[in-house]
Amino acid sequence: MLFRYIIKGYIRYFALIFLALVVFFVGLDYLQSFKSLPSAANLQILYIIYKSFYAVDLLLPISLVFASIATNIYLVRRNELVAFYSVGYSKREIIKPMFLASGTIIALYALLHATPFAYANENAESIRKHKVLASATNDLFVKYYDKYIYFEKLYPFLKKAENVRVFRIEGDSLKELVRADEAHFMEKGWRMSGAEVVIPLQEAIEVKKDADITILQGFKPKILDSVYEGKSSFSIIDAVYAIALLKDQNVNTEKIEAVLLAQLVYPLFAPLLGVILFAFLPTTQRGGALSFYGFVSIVAALALWGILFTLLRLSYSGVLSPKISIVAPVLLLSAAAALFYRRF
Repeated sequence: MLFRYIIKGYIRYFALIFLALVVFFVGLDYLQSFKSLPSAANLQILYIIYKSFYAVDLLLPISLVFASIATNIYLVRRNELVAFYSVGYSKREIIKPMFLASGTIIALYALLHATPFAYANENAESIRKHKVLASATNDLFVKYYDKYIYFEKLYPFLKKAENVRVFRIEGDSLKELVRADEAHFMEKGWRMSGAEVVIPLQEAIEVKKDADITILQGFKPKILDSVYEGKSSFSIIDAVYAIALLKDQNVNTEKIEAVLLAQLVYPLFAPLLGVILFAFLPTTQRGGALSFYGFVSIVAALALWGILFTLLRLSYSGVLSPKISIVAPVLLLSAAAALFYRRF
């Protein structure tokens, strides 16, 4: 009964706070970006939808913390916390429903990042900057083992590239040039149909036409676009795939690891901080203690969120290792939460 009652109250506060923050964020962003958006109503609606997804990504963890604070204050104001203690319930039994509910929402939140949801902000910015959803990446240059590959235009969402050139180098010599007007991503590689292969010989040039060649095995369009354009938007599946591919070529993958840890580890601060804040909850509201608790808790939550978010951005830019900027703070919070939980 207690378990269900607390979860119901926690979810109610979470839904209210989360919805309010998302609506405020999207509304403010729309007012700021209105003049830059295309006039087509369907693209404006898509922009609002994608920005809403981005707001979910950005605001869900802190909304969980605010919901914990609101639930704590509600229990004290209605003298329900004292009543629960008086009938024999422990602090562990009271905090457990909120912790489990928060953890479950975080798990669902992580699963969302295994879908195209992870690219929501990139899609929104494409609509704002380029007035289209499927914008092209221009002049992309990729090194793949002994090959250098040039895409004049890459369309990640269409899985198509235009004006493709492949240079195979041995030492300082060009051994082969492959060129095609178009390449399409098929299953596990980029297929160049009707390609022209130019092979320099000692005293002549050998040309083969209408060749079908597959290049960049495993490199999905979004992996190409995100890795070589320096973007920080990856789905969990694409990030794992990209790390496996690039490690074979001895390429630094810390930035991609940072994105992956940001999706899986960083949100865990929300349930952990909820446990820590519950440890300082006053039993009664006498002497303004409850108001002081609410104020300090909100300020502390915002400050910690800001610090973690800053560390996140530093890891994206390569200034800090993701193990230091993402994993270490969450481990410290875990240790603190475990310590307080043992004292309950």
